[in-house]
Amino acid sequence: MLSLITILLGLIAGNNGFETHLKKYLDEKLKSYEKYEYQIMRLPVSYARIEINEEKEFRLNKNFAYIPIRIFDHKSQVSSSIITISLKLYRPVFIARKKVGAKENLSSSMFERKLADVGSIEERVFEDFDGLSSYRSKILIKEGMILSKEMVEMIPLIFKGDKVVLHSNNGSVDVNLDVVSRQDGCAGDIISVQAKHALYKGKIIDKYNLILEE
Repeated sequence: MLSLITILLGLIAGNNGFETHLKKYLDEKLKSYEKYEYQIMRLPVSYARIEINEEKEFRLNKNFAYIPIRIFDHKSQVSSSIITISLKLYRPVFIARKKVGAKENLSSSMFERKLADVGSIEERVFEDFDGLSSYRSKILIKEGMILSKEMVEMIPLIFKGDKVVLHSNNGSVDVNLDVVSRQDGCAGDIISVQAKHALYKGKIIDKYNLILEE
């Protein structure tokens, strides 16, 4: 009877030590999240001690983590295994307060900012909160939807139909031509422009100027 109690106490103490180590391990692996909650799906049936094997890869797949471990039995023999952790992974997100039309400029008043479990979200969550006003919607965003990177694009510097100047640097000579944009574009984009009946490609420098792309 005494030996059974000793074994049970050893298992409880060993498990507590493992969970302490596990918490520190997850804190490091999941530090990009605002907070997380976890639940161990299942531990080995019989063991004397469990250790996390930090020499092997930690894997995260949506709301599940797979953690490599070493299992020590009561004869100090070691085997390798993996435990599965169920997770809730929280990050700040923007949730649409109302319907946002396609190509509509975004503002913080359109969204509620809150913590949400993002582990099961397929899209990449939009996190540029300070720069929200620099973006517009690419698609219709319905009320209650979490804003993702796939739903937005930068507000163009130049719009289709804008009159701009196309520059062609030839040595020390700057040859420029008044043209009309045929596409929307942001800084660094290469877009089509037109001068009378001729078409050119230009790289956007600012709202009014492009550099000719040969």
